[in-house]
Amino acid sequence: MLNKLIIVFISLVLTSCFFEKTKKPVVIIDRSTGQENIDFDRFSIIPQPEGQTVDRKIDKKTNSALIPVAGRIIQTFSKNHQGLSFATNFAQAVRAVKDGTVVYSGNKNKKNGKTIIIKHALGFYSSYMQNQTLQVQSGDKVKKGQVIATTGKNNFYFEMKKFETPINPIKYLK
Repeated sequence: MLNKLIIVFISLVLTSCFFEKTKKPVVIIDRSTGQENIDFDRFSIIPQPEGQTVDRKIDKKTNSALIPVAGRIIQTFSKNHQGLSFATNFAQAVRAVKDGTVVYSGNKNKKNGKTIIIKHALGFYSSYMQNQTLQVQSGDKVKKGQVIATTGKNNFYFEMKKFETPINPIKYLK
């Protein structure tokens, strides 16, 4: 008798797994800003009625960033070279690849020359090195395509990171 009760109980538990339950909406939280329900197409907040989920496809074309400077890429991303080097002329415009906030603007590290680091949504950072002049300061908000610096005499160097992990910028640039 006890065995039959155990079998009935287990059967009920297992069959309940197959009944569709009301699904709760998926909430995505951006750690870097604390914002919820991020539209990865445009890196903005999605207005979402309560109880509904968001079903969007990521459009890689709208999710791409600008190339920071006009010039031929002379060295690509690798284990030993964690960014892109561009052959540039003196005093070319350097542009922000995406909207963000400048977290560093200066030349404390003489090896990298004058440097700008911008924090973007979703934990992305972009670094612009070997500049002649810097046109933004720490704390400034920048827009995608805004001129932030001019190139120096050395080849321009660009890096991207996701939090602290270096990533290949070529995957995000158009």
